[in-house]
Amino acid sequence: MARRTRMELYQIRYFLAVAETLNFTRASERAYVSQPALTKAIQRLEETLGGRLFDRGNSGVQLTVLGQAMLPHLRELHDGARQAREHARRLARGRHEVVRVGVMCTIDFEQVLPGFADAQDGHTAVALKFREGNLEALTDALDRGDIDLGLMCSPHEIPRRFEATPLFDEDYVVAIGDDHRFNGREAIALGELHREHYCERMSCEFTHHIERLLDERGVQVQVVQQSHREDWIQALVRANFGVAFMPLSIARAAGLAHVRTADCPIVRRVQMLRLADQAPTAAQQAVIVALRARDWTGAAAEPAAA
Repeated sequence: MARRTRMELYQIRYFLAVAETLNFTRASERAYVSQPALTKAIQRLEETLGGRLFDRGNSGVQLTVLGQAMLPHLRELHDGARQAREHARRLARGRHEVVRVGVMCTIDFEQVLPGFADAQDGHTAVALKFREGNLEALTDALDRGDIDLGLMCSPHEIPRRFEATPLFDEDYVVAIGDDHRFNGREAIALGELHREHYCERMSCEFTHHIERLLDERGVQVQVVQQSHREDWIQALVRANFGVAFMPLSIARAAGLAHVRTADCPIVRRVQMLRLADQAPTAAQQAVIVALRARDWTGAAAEPAAA
């Protein structure tokens, strides 16, 4: 197999997170990505550099000789890239600015779009460009400077490198087909999902979190379908292939019947993220102010506490 010859900035960032914590779980939480994604990125970096960077043993995670040798060089590359991005931003601020916004693919776009429309009124009108992606893709885009603001959710603590503006909290529900035995009920106990046919939303930022909740309670679901596409999961649930956990707004937008897990409520916080060490431009600040000022109580959610 041909060796990879290109390092990506996110791979270096993940390496530094593991090197500082010496723990893959804590590093994934600090990097704001899932642990499998972090592990895969480290493996790709090792392919590029031609050797293992970490040893995992009974005593924990340790840097290898190669990892120790690469640490100062990779830290220098990471710091240099950040300085170059900031210089480019300063040069660009005097030009006509388009605020680039990433919206996570698991967020109902129509639910949040009115908040951005508020920034189009009167003298605060700004040009906006949207893109979608999963949690990991948008986190990388923020770090690379490919987007200015990210509308995102995560079950993990937000890394200190991001400044977060909470917008609202939203419940997760179990979406079901019209003929499902749960239909007509408002809530179920989590244990009632034991051996239930299950459709897994592969792009969902809460997938692993929900798996842990089920495992902790001894609930085993039968995963019969998996997809990164929300419309496929919705169609499968509607056709009674299985049930699926999803945000309340997504279930409502799809017209799916749904129930809550009364004994184990799952809630996500929708937040606007940006790099904390970069002062927002006037246009970016106008968008943030419009989102903060928006009344989100009608967004199938409750306002998030500041």
